[in-house]
Parts: sequence; C-alpha cells; structure tokens
Amino acid sequence: MKVLVLGCGEMGSSAVKDLYHYSEFREIMVATRTIDKASKVLQTLQGKDIQIAAERIDVTNSPNLIELMKRHDIIINCVGPNYKYEVPIAKAAIEAKVDLIDINDDYETTFEMFELEKKAKEAGILIVLGLGASPGINNVFARAGADQLDEIEEIHTAWIMSGADPGGLALSYHLLYSLSMKALTYENGKLKEVNSFEDGRETIKFPEPVGSVDVYHIGHPEPITLSRVFPQAKIITDKASFVPNEVNGWITTLGKMAITDKKPVTVNETEIYPMDFFASYFYRRCKTLKGIAKPGALRTAVKGKRGNQGKTIIYSSSGLIADGTGIPASIGAQMFIQGKIKGTGVLPPESCVDWKEFLKILVSRGIGKLQIEEIDS
Repeated sequence: MKVLVLGCGEMGSSAVKDLYHYSEFREIMVATRTIDKASKVLQTLQGKDIQIAAERIDVTNSPNLIELMKRHDIIINCVGPNYKYEVPIAKAAIEAKVDLIDINDDYETTFEMFELEKKAKEAGILIVLGLGASPGINNVFARAGADQLDEIEEIHTAWIMSGADPGGLALSYHLLYSLSMKALTYENGKLKEVNSFEDGRETIKFPEPVGSVDVYHIGHPEPITLSRVFPQAKIITDKASFVPNEVNGWITTLGKMAITDKKPVTVNETEIYPMDFFASYFYRRCKTLKGIAKPGALRTAVKGKRGNQGKTIIYSSSGLIADGTGIPASIGAQMFIQGKIKGTGVLPPESCVDWKEFLKILVSRGIGKLQIEEIDS
C-alpha cells in the first residue's frame, strides 16, 4: 500500500513520522515545494524496510498533482493555508479517484468542501474533512459523548493554543485570515454570526499544564459540521483562546489590516502583499515569546440525557499542536486502509470515524493524557 503526504511543514512532518513508525504502508511519498526540508525529515527515518521518498510538487499544477495522486492508495493533505489550497487539492483527488484525509480548519472552506459531496460520491472516494486536533480530535470527542447519551441537547468544543507554539508559517496565514473577523455558532437550528475573540466569553478549565482560561467564539468549522451530524442539538459552540491573551489581539488587529487592505506595497523594488507581511510578522513575534508553556489543550462537553437523568460528558486532552494535528491525520489514513473508516463523499470525523478505535490508538501514541468526566446535570 502506498500513501502520499502533501506538505512537510510542522503538521506534515509529524504525520510522516507517525506513518513511518506505526503504519503498515510499504511506500511513503512526501510531496512538497520545499524539498530540502522534507529530505532532512526523511534522513531521520531509518532502520525499517519501508520505501520512503520526497518529491517536489507545485500543488497548483493540477495535471501534475493528479498524476502523482493516481500512483497512491490514499492521500493526506497537510498543505496550508487551507483557504488557498484545500479545495483545489480536493478537486484533484476527485479527478484522480483517490481517497483523501485532510486537516482543514477553515470555516469558509468547509462550506465549499461540502459542495464537492456529489462529485466525490460519483468518483467513489471518501474525503475525511478536518481530521486534525480542532477540528478532528474534538469532533471525535463529540461523537464519543453523543454515543453515550440517549438525547443530545448541547455540544461545546473548545481549544487553547500557546503563542509560543505557533506551528508553521502557513498556520499564521490561517489564523489571521479565518480568526480575525466573524465566526459562526449554532443556536436553535440556525448558524449565527458572532465576533471572534469578542463574543461568548467564558472561563473553562482545561487539563494541566493549561488550567483555567477565558475563551471566546472563534471562526472554526466545528459548529458547521457538528450541526449537520447532530441537528437535534439546540446549541453547538466552538470557543478558543491563545496564551498569553495578548496574542488574541495580535490576530484580530493584524488580520483585519491584512484582509481590509489587499494592495501590495513596493519595498526595494519587490511587491509585498499585506497578508504576506503580517503573517510573517505574527509568526516571528510568536517565536520571540519567552517563559510561555508550549502545550495547548482540547475540550469537548456533550450535554443531554441518559434515560431521564441529565448528563454532561467531557473529554479533554493537552499536547503540542504539530503532533496533535499531524498524528490524527496519519491515524485516519491507517484506519481507512484497514477498513475501519468507511463511506464515500465528504464526511467530517464525527460522521465516519470509529471513536473507540481512534481514541485507543491516539492514547497509545502518548502525545497527551486523555481525561474523561461524567457529570449529572
């Protein structure tokens, strides 16, 4: 079996390493525009009878990308930012008729991806939409909690990210583009527009070393996908914050400037677009943060009833962003090849992932301690 990993940044590298150490794939191909970085990652992977190689690819060159995809059994897409590359890569996978796991966390792109549902089904492939940390692990947590209740009333996902662990530069583009303006939450059968990092403030206790943090509505896909899968829920939220809190302000301020003013400026005879400048500035500024713990955290609370008794089931975990995003995608690809993820079309994790198997594998990786609470409510 052959797996193709697109992208070898922070998340892609983590996925590749997990595939090498734990999967049954005989061939792992890493395709990226930065071949030197990919080669350095592959040089650390030695000692197993697995064919592993890197190839330079421009994912915007659809004919070349499609031909590369056709030579593999499944694809993991870790190319970012999602708002630029997610949909074109998915369309290429449909054309190639090869199944795809991705880590999409852009809420506008999520709507576009669901528009590919019919074409994906016609091609006979499955696109697992957003199998990273959040969305991804948090969505699997939601399925786990929902399956243990007879009635579902509310689903609340939340996440914390350390400014000192900003991932790669592509993530900075995503944060400024998707998290600086509007967000969506779900109330009484409808998606409702709110303001990121302003509305819905509440204090949530996350696993150590994170602890209690104020979180806010955020521009993420969870309310979109979860409301499609669990329409009976009256309220579905996704809230987040960065540590330290001033990083939230950096995102909203820089993001609004980058989105509002799209005209390039000329510096030393080179045109620089505001988003390129501000994303790079944000990334460098996060890298200078000192004395800030790097682990982030995830938390999902599902409220409902078991019989006549009100229950709230809470799943939570903590860890680093690269492992927490890349490894779930790798696990998803492995489960799919083993026949443990099934279906066709465009499906979020809560629709197609066996939560018991997934969480068992995730815990075995040791990337974060899983905590489970059940509260009478």
